[in-house]
Amino acid sequence: MKYLVAALMFVAAPALAAPPPVGSEDAKIMGPFKEWITNQHDSSGRWCCSISDMRPTDARIVGDHWEVHVTPQHWPGETDRWIAVPDEKVIRGKNPVGVPILGLYQGRVQCFITAEQM
Repeated sequence: MKYLVAALMFVAAPALAAPPPVGSEDAKIMGPFKEWITNQHDSSGRWCCSISDMRPTDARIVGDHWEVHVTPQHWPGETDRWIAVPDEKVIRGKNPVGVPILGLYQGRVQCFITAEQM
């Protein structure tokens, strides 16, 4: 029975992304702002993501919504594509990093921080 429980816990546990590799461009951009990045909340008050799920991204406004560019370079295992950001996932305001940041978990937008600088 204990083996069954352990196996179910392993299968049910979400796959966690690795943080940006040390020395990578993503780590250089986000590293100094890790605490600020990981303390962000979406408009519903939910925590965004860990630093493992957050990456700098290209972003654009299309019509009345934001789109972000997901690439395998930033999120290994993901396909290269532009995806729409639900409005409730957009964090507006001052961004000390100076570049748009996307929180992506299991292919879904958890939060998107616009690039408005402080």
